[in-house]
Amino acid sequence: MMKTNKKIADKFKRLRKEVNQHHIEFVKQVEVDPSIMKMVKVGNDIFLSDSAKRVRAIIPLLVAEEAGIDSDVVKPYSVIIELLHFISLVHDDVIDKEDERRGTPTLNSRYTNAQAILLGDHFICQCIEYALKTAYHSEVIGACMKAVRNLISGIILEQKLALENMGYDVYENMVDLKTGSLFGLSFGLPFVGTDKFEAATALGRKFGVLFQIYDDYSDREEDIGYYNVCNIFSDGEVQKQCFRVYDEIKAECDRLDIRPVLDQVVAYLQGYGYFTDLAVSEAAQSIE
Repeated sequence: MMKTNKKIADKFKRLRKEVNQHHIEFVKQVEVDPSIMKMVKVGNDIFLSDSAKRVRAIIPLLVAEEAGIDSDVVKPYSVIIELLHFISLVHDDVIDKEDERRGTPTLNSRYTNAQAILLGDHFICQCIEYALKTAYHSEVIGACMKAVRNLISGIILEQKLALENMGYDVYENMVDLKTGSLFGLSFGLPFVGTDKFEAATALGRKFGVLFQIYDDYSDREEDIGYYNVCNIFSDGEVQKQCFRVYDEIKAECDRLDIRPVLDQVVAYLQGYGYFTDLAVSEAAQSIE
């Protein structure tokens, strides 16, 4: 595992705190029935765990910085995306019968499976409440619901494919739906209401594919499911696909004039064992 450049690590730590604080302030305004207040607080405490990388939430702030967009406009998008990711993990934990995530007991281990799922539904409603306060609320809600629908489709496809053989094209379609959907929001929502929105969303989905390939690689010893790309292809073929996708992402970032975002995210995630064979620009190593 590579050590993250200190300037980048410090910057991401600061942005993570900003996202968390924005969520805390909003939670104070949300009406919650007293009968479930404690359960919702447990969910929020798990959500605010220091062990979360928050990369999906930090990307919109980096995009805003590069594109000259007001960060206060973008922060609600960051929290919405991270909440949707959290909800997906809650549902994953129920499906996989996980008792612990990142060293913390899961909601389904604290409560019943049904209660954990319902708490996830509660947070989906909270995401919509967030979105309603944004300038482009109709577009934001529409994009988020499409992403959630795609994410669910990807998870269903993953379960189906675990019992079947598949080629790389099928795998890429699955992870585009499952993982790419939320990264699509990360890159796309800062541009909502502009002619760059669709292209940025597509770029984010492609980044999600790249992220999932490396996530599969990090789990290759424990995850023996056939839907793990490392169980489908040789290391050489997997690396070939990574470089192909990475080149496509770099080209699209250049077209959108947000290449530093990609460089910083890759450099940050290298500290978590991702993208260790990918080179980033010198600019990412000298970020302020």
